[in-house]
Amino acid sequence: MQNKIDYKNIKKVGLVVRFNSNFDEEISTLENILKKYNVELLFLKNFKKPNLSHYDIDDLFKISDFIISLGGDGTLISVCRKAWEYDRAVLGIHAGHLGFLTDFKMDQAEDFFQSFFCGHFKTENPFLLSVHLKQKNGQKMKDYAFNDIIIKREDQTSMAYIEVYHQDKKFNEYFGDGLIVSTPAGSTAYNLSANGPIVYTLAQAFILTPICSHSLTQRPIVLPKGFELEIRAKGCMFSIDGQKNYKMDDFKSIKVGLSHKSVTLIRPENRDYFQILKEKLNWGS
Repeated sequence: MQNKIDYKNIKKVGLVVRFNSNFDEEISTLENILKKYNVELLFLKNFKKPNLSHYDIDDLFKISDFIISLGGDGTLISVCRKAWEYDRAVLGIHAGHLGFLTDFKMDQAEDFFQSFFCGHFKTENPFLLSVHLKQKNGQKMKDYAFNDIIIKREDQTSMAYIEVYHQDKKFNEYFGDGLIVSTPAGSTAYNLSANGPIVYTLAQAFILTPICSHSLTQRPIVLPKGFELEIRAKGCMFSIDGQKNYKMDDFKSIKVGLSHKSVTLIRPENRDYFQILKEKLNWGS
């Protein structure tokens, strides 16, 4: 994954907008800002505006120098899961609600790009979760999560029983509403709501957090990169970043761990992770 952005030679920037949103004013503002730097803004095919350059999702990522995500954290997460495939950096502009992952709003965009095209910005490379899926017919699949993987009972009126193995030995078992496997970047999402720990975004670790455990001895645990777990559960669903959903019963095995793959996020030079925790989560108050 790239760590440096060739900001002096940016020519084309792709834009992904939150689905079913009307951001015409914000998009026009972005176009006008980027034109000052002779940069073209590119759009997806389903973007309903004439006289613009439209591309399908793969072509957009291939030809863009980097990608702008305009929306909330959900939009940014879906963009990041695609961006690592094409080694493209992502800039998140906030147009949602909480916006913990996105960095600034449109009224700050002009100041950001003025600094960006002078080289005053930074990049971060949070690691993804890898998900190895083996179907009952032997077919293998692989996916990645930016935030988390969540295992929950299909029938919400009953209790989930989830077994976790490490190197073919039982690591732990969970009785309750479910289990969250989270990246550090996702530690401030559902993981935090379930009383999981906040883990610094760039830490090389991942988190297991039980959801409403029926045992007082079950507590969240932080595990290192290189530690792979196999998860088994019957009658449960699992969700990747809340955007892809599967039935556990359709798979022979599901293995998760922190991947060596990461996503490059473009950040303002003065971004302070701990100040964001204080402002948006009232951390330490």
